[in-house]
Order: sequence, then structure tokens, then C-alpha cells
Amino acid sequence: MYTPRHFELGADRAADLLAGARTAQLVTAHPSGPVATLLPVLHRPGGGLGTLVFHVTRTNEQWRDTGLGDALAILSGPDGYVDPDWYASQAMKHSVPTWNYVTVHAYGPLVVHDDPEWVRAAVLDLGDRHGYVAGLTEEEWDRQLRPIVGLEMPIARIEAKAKLNQNRAPEDIAGVIAGLQGVGEDALASAMAEISLPHAEARYRLMAEVKAGRRLGEPDARPGRETG
Repeated sequence: MYTPRHFELGADRAADLLAGARTAQLVTAHPSGPVATLLPVLHRPGGGLGTLVFHVTRTNEQWRDTGLGDALAILSGPDGYVDPDWYASQAMKHSVPTWNYVTVHAYGPLVVHDDPEWVRAAVLDLGDRHGYVAGLTEEEWDRQLRPIVGLEMPIARIEAKAKLNQNRAPEDIAGVIAGLQGVGEDALASAMAEISLPHAEARYRLMAEVKAGRRLGEPDARPGRETG
């Protein structure tokens, strides 16, 4: 995934997205081409980056051939359209729209579980996460589990990206946050307030210090300035 340095998502926030994701695009590579399935997902922490748990219908051929090399799970956070009119700096000139988003790409080997007890535990865990399993009898469990197969991905590595206007001025970001709130994109606005605005403010403070001729970490030694 193409990720400029200023769009890199920190490890803690990537872990939050993994923990909170409801679905993922599971992608595997095959000699005939890539295969992708949108699936409910559960992140189990532990063992480094943790594990992703899925289940698929038995008729889905993706579980029968887990593909070439590692699988890829694409987990998406909030995303949305950014109107250039929201940028404060664009008041007297034109710009183009963009699309802001948060995403994590998780990679790892895909392990198939065709054991009813493992699949049942996975479905129960997914049910606790999503709220769709309640009070099944043993006969109903047997009937529900028979047509599905469990999949597990121990995460070997992740790529995490938050493209949230971090490259723009703080006043532009504040304008986008207000614009997003105005159209009901509150989750994306909150992500920008938590990630982009502090990043941009810190960058502009550093730029001001450099412009003033100070070195990073040194006190302001100009006449009349406090140094202690």
C-alpha cells in the first residue's frame, strides 16, 4: 500500500482499528488471479499482532485453495468525500476535492478450520462481537455449523494508513472537520480531530521555530526572551 510518511497510522491506532472492525475484505492470490470475499471479522489479541478470525460458507471455493503466499485482509475505518470549499486557505483560489480514509492491511498465512468445535467457538466469539447468536439448541447448532468453515489468519505484518489531510495547514483541517460534521460524517471528523489536527499543529510549530532561526530543542535565546 502506498503510504507517504505523514499518512502513516501509529501502532496504537492501528490496533484500535483491528479491535473495532466489523468486516474485512479477505484477499488471496491464485494462479488464475486474485479472489476476495467480504466477511465478518474478529480480532483476537495476543502472540504479537494477534489473529483475525472469519468463517465462510462451505460452497465458497476460497477456503479450499488458500492461495499463493500470505493472504491479505483489508480493514476499513471511517472514510468520506472532502469538499475543497471547506479549506480555509482556498477562499481566494480553486482546489480539487479528495477522499479521506483510514485503513489497515493485515497479512498472514490463512489457516482452515473444518472442526465443528473450533468453528462453534469462532461463531460464538463473532456473535459476542456482533450480536447475532442467541439460544440455539444442539440440533440447531449442528444445522447452522454444517455449511460453514472457519478461517484464521495469524497476523505476520500490517500496513496502516490514515489519509486525513495531515499535509495541510491546521486551519484547513479545522475547516474540513467542520464541513464533515455539517454533512453528518462525525466518525471521520473525529478521526481528523484526533490524528490530523495535532499532527498539523506540531508541524507548523516546528516550521515557525525553524523560520525564527532556532534549532530543534534549543531555548529561544533572542534578546528579551526567557531562557530558563
